[in-house]
Formats: sequence, structure tokens, C-alpha cells
Amino acid sequence: MQKVLLEEFPDANLDILIVWLKMYDADSLEVVQEAARLLRDDPRVTQFYDPGKICGLEVAEGFGAKSGEVAWDVYFFYDRQAVWSEQLPQSVDWAHQLSGSSWAEADRLFQGDQLTQKLREIMLNLLKNGQGA
Repeated sequence: MQKVLLEEFPDANLDILIVWLKMYDADSLEVVQEAARLLRDDPRVTQFYDPGKICGLEVAEGFGAKSGEVAWDVYFFYDRQAVWSEQLPQSVDWAHQLSGSSWAEADRLFQGDQLTQKLREIMLNLLKNGQGA
């Protein structure tokens, strides 16, 4: 994400929100802080640590997930008119890496180089439509 969204589009008018979830035992605060350092110098990025997975549970539920399913490794893109309230606003586009998920659409599943390419494609479409520049 750093390369595709930040380095390839250094002048894009973006706000990037990253929520780090504790999905594995190794996902400690210290590990998250180390990973977060890679993005800390870009003022467009705001990061949070959610060890209770509250955000991931709420997002998954908003997409119709079964109780207890968590949204993680998900990339949502919004335009500047998105209204943030009690419910997650409708995204312009999104992608995920959640194979086998009951709620995340299979046609939005991308991994590895395909994910990188999809994120780049979404960004270019937003910029072309004046939604991120």
C-alpha cells in the first residue's frame, strides 16, 4: 500500500486511515508500532491500533457478515463527499484479501501483485474523476 498509494501518488490529496487489528498472537502493540513507522512521515496517513477488533467486527457486520466475522486486509476508497456517521459510508470501490469469507465478494478478492494492480487501478480512477487530487 505504501508504494502504490503514497509513493506513486505523492501529490494526491488523500486521507488514509489505517486500523491495525490484533488478528494473531504476534500482532502486539510493539509489532504494530514497528510496521506503522513505515508510514508515519506522510501527513496523509492516520493510524490506529484496535486490539479488540471492534472496527473489523463493525465493518464486517455492516456488510452482512455472520456474528464474530472480522474485516481485515480490506481496502476501502471513498470520495470527498462521503459522510461518516454511525454507519460506514458507501465506498466508491474496494478490494480485499479475505479468501473464504462469507461476506466479502469473491470478485473483489486480490492478492500479491494482483492486489497491487487493483489498488493502483482504483487510485487512477479516483484521480481521473477528480476525487483524490
